[in-house]
Amino acid sequence: MKLPSGVGSGARGAAMHGFSISEAAFTGFRIVRERPRAVVFWALIQFAVSLIGGATLVAIAGPDLMRLRALGAAAGVKDGGDALALLGRLAPAYGLMFLFVLAFSPLLYAAMNRAVMKPADDRFGYFRLGADEVRQFLLMLLTFAVVLGGYLAVILVALVVTTIVALAAKPAAGLAAVLIGLAAAGAAIFLAVRLSLASAQTFATGKVNLFGSWALTRGRFWPILGTYVLTGAFAGVVYVLWFVLSFALVAVIGGMGALAVNLQPDLSSLAAFLSPAALARTVLGAIVTALLWPVLGAPPAVIYQRLGPPPAAGATA
Repeated sequence: MKLPSGVGSGARGAAMHGFSISEAAFTGFRIVRERPRAVVFWALIQFAVSLIGGATLVAIAGPDLMRLRALGAAAGVKDGGDALALLGRLAPAYGLMFLFVLAFSPLLYAAMNRAVMKPADDRFGYFRLGADEVRQFLLMLLTFAVVLGGYLAVILVALVVTTIVALAAKPAAGLAAVLIGLAAAGAAIFLAVRLSLASAQTFATGKVNLFGSWALTRGRFWPILGTYVLTGAFAGVVYVLWFVLSFALVAVIGGMGALAVNLQPDLSSLAAFLSPAALARTVLGAIVTALLWPVLGAPPAVIYQRLGPPPAAGATA
């Protein structure tokens, strides 16, 4: 495999950590360069997802979403009851969007794993609907259950500790809550890194496995975290460029008055949602999202390949 200039120079890091940080971080860019047809397919998928999902949301809850935004901008205490009523009406729409994400995410995770582990199998931009996707879905449900359990446990511990501290020294209760929050955030990052190879391992082995990642990442927390931070920095640069370009594109198509679309899309009606300026922003956003999928999704699969068992026959890095 030919990598971008400088990627192959991480041999020493690979020897120390079992994988090359630079190789893992740059793999998404290599996929974009080598598989442009897949990127075009991803952009079309994202455009369809954004258009259909957004239009559905506007059709069933657009006016209420705009009212809730207006209440948030007013930030008036007297509007608390109205906000709660709006949230109640919006609950079905939010639930529908959650189900949509829950259904689409396993397809995306499987596609990114396939792009790394089975690069030649690039039909339909690596997207499929089969057993691999079902296993990713089950893994997501298991992960959600574990995260929810951990969140509830943290809330319970925080309530108990802050209550005890408040009884002993009330002024220190706020500090205790802050320290618990910081500790919980650190623990969440630690667990996210240690379990980050679960999707790739599930895909590679054909078995749902959330905790197998724990053994693979043992002693490698910092290099793996460093890989994700580096990848996130790359993604941040791409996002900033998209934001600037989208401002320029919207201004050219819709004039200076349409710039608000970039900050707060008009969801009041389908006509506003499908305006030329809004559609231009959606197209550009779909292209950028297609570029970011492999940039953010490929590194865990590459790390798993280097740390996990030898790949199956026919699979290449």
